[in-house]
Amino acid sequence: MTNIDESIKQALEQEDREWFDSLGEQSPLGQVIDSFRTRNRFLIAFSIVITFALMGVFIWCAIEMFRAPEVREQILWATGVFFTIQGVTAIKLWYFMELNKNSTIREIKRMELQVARLAARLGANARV
Repeated sequence: MTNIDESIKQALEQEDREWFDSLGEQSPLGQVIDSFRTRNRFLIAFSIVITFALMGVFIWCAIEMFRAPEVREQILWATGVFFTIQGVTAIKLWYFMELNKNSTIREIKRMELQVARLAARLGANARV
């Protein structure tokens, strides 16, 4: 934790400190589980199914590449290996960008809540 984080936590009241800690960082598993609670959950589930299918095709192409008797066939199977692993990589990159986007949205919402609580507290103090 950095010094600024320490300063912010010390400035918060006990109630706010407990609330702030309850919104803490998520584990990677928590991020994956939360990704299935977004409106893209069907697309995410579909991409995971496609990833497993591409991995199966990748393994099949790799086995056939080593079994192929001629160089031409080996090159064709190697092309299949290349394109399937590229597909898996593209889907994984997209999924990690989705996780990053969800994490950023979560942090923005935390900041919105903090600003709203601060505004409510300042509004209550101004009326007194």
